[in-house]
Amino acid sequence: MVKTVEFREIVPKNFEYSPETDDSYCGDEEQRRSMGSVSKTVISARGASPDDEQNGTKNGISNGSEWAKCIFLFFFLFIAGMSNWAVLAYTHDYVPRESLPDIVFSLVSEQRWASSLGDFCVALCIVMLGALLVIHQHRGTILKRVVFCAGTLYAMRSVTLAATQLPSGYTDNQGRCRDQVESEAGVFFGRLFEQTIRIGFQSKDQMLCGDLLFSGHTLVMVTCSLAVAYYLPKSIKPLQWVSHVACLIGMICMTISRTHYTIDVVIAYWLSNMVFRMYHAYCEVDMCMERRKSILYSWWPCRIVDWLEQDIVPGRLENRCQLPWRRSTPRGQERGGASAESSDSSVTMCDNITTSHHQKHVSISSSSTYPLPC
Repeated sequence: MVKTVEFREIVPKNFEYSPETDDSYCGDEEQRRSMGSVSKTVISARGASPDDEQNGTKNGISNGSEWAKCIFLFFFLFIAGMSNWAVLAYTHDYVPRESLPDIVFSLVSEQRWASSLGDFCVALCIVMLGALLVIHQHRGTILKRVVFCAGTLYAMRSVTLAATQLPSGYTDNQGRCRDQVESEAGVFFGRLFEQTIRIGFQSKDQMLCGDLLFSGHTLVMVTCSLAVAYYLPKSIKPLQWVSHVACLIGMICMTISRTHYTIDVVIAYWLSNMVFRMYHAYCEVDMCMERRKSILYSWWPCRIVDWLEQDIVPGRLENRCQLPWRRSTPRGQERGGASAESSDSSVTMCDNITTSHHQKHVSISSSSTYPLPC
């Protein structure tokens, strides 16, 4: 019985396939006779190069869907952030002013200097991620993934902020928090506009209180440090410890400065790891058809991930360096003269490569003894 498998709708449209037949794994002729007719087809899937991503077209196919994804991710992150600021602007007038007991608070007194150090650690993690995006060959894909993870976490955070209002943990909440006033539309929109202009940052004195469960500082630091560790090329992999150490120090500072309770930091660490790792576990499934059989596909954010990743080669990206102002070496010119060497110099800065395309080989076997399922 012969089965025909149609891949047209389950693999990215911009892949190039080159089927090759390889029977070497079947053993000798007698073994093949006993097992039945077995063949192995190797499909080489080649995704778009960075030049194709930047130009927006490949083989005459418009890359309009990429613009749609970028617009969606921008508004997703913006709306998620706005929802956080809106909840804070509303709940400030209802949050109690008596702090709650905390195990770290009982052991360490309030360290106001640690708040500034924590903000510095957040900034350092963001800078590390920005540097990674500059040097990485697949910077566009990484940025889309990080933005979606951050947007998802901020959307979760807006729900927890609205559901439970925790009082600030400062020793002098009355002095650190703004006065509570009667809720009015003008006050609400004024606070929301102020938070939007400041991108969520507040002064250390006279602030809006109640922005606690869970920690946004930790969310940003953990997501950035995970991305840096995951995508750094092997030759500069030790740099991941800069972001890891900064993340650890930042989380400690958020607690000892009483900017957040310990539970805020712990939940943010857990959720950030969960969202980042679930996203990438889903992406690392080697076949698009297998992704949709995974239990992760039943989680609704993975339906969006499936759309965002439809033009990306399934599996883990190859971590290679390429500066954005350098064009990759065209196919067939790897052995060129001085121009080819200069165009490839930025790629070989971190790893020696012979091509700028992300490739993956997928083996599909069919057998009369082990037929494909209907």
